[in-house]
Amino acid sequence: MAFYGALYALFDRYLWRNSFVRKLGLVRIPNLTGHWRGYLVTSFDGHAKRHNLMIHIFQSWTQIVVFLTTPMSMSRSLARPVIQVDDPEGAAFVYQYQSQPLADAMGTMHMHYGTAMLRISNGGCLAGDY
Repeated sequence: MAFYGALYALFDRYLWRNSFVRKLGLVRIPNLTGHWRGYLVTSFDGHAKRHNLMIHIFQSWTQIVVFLTTPMSMSRSLARPVIQVDDPEGAAFVYQYQSQPLADAMGTMHMHYGTAMLRISNGGCLAGDY
């Protein structure tokens, strides 16, 4: 049991990212680990302005955690996110989040929960609704 436990832990943390393992077809889940820079537009200001953001994704084969920060707020994923790899429109990344305004945010901002759905393009871009 210890051998299989160690093998599972090794695969969960490292081996699933290996290109040879992917070529064998053992793993189809995209590796989203890293720091993603981008922007969002919001109905709060009538979609008038792009707001810079940074997404930090920590991922293993079985788990994924998302942190998103903007100049006014930060959010984190709550429940286990889902990566849909068989979607005809391309892979999709869906997660629920809790957003907290930062101390210097506008007084009208408040803590809220939401759902994000991001499409994963072949060019290495995440785009969608938050």
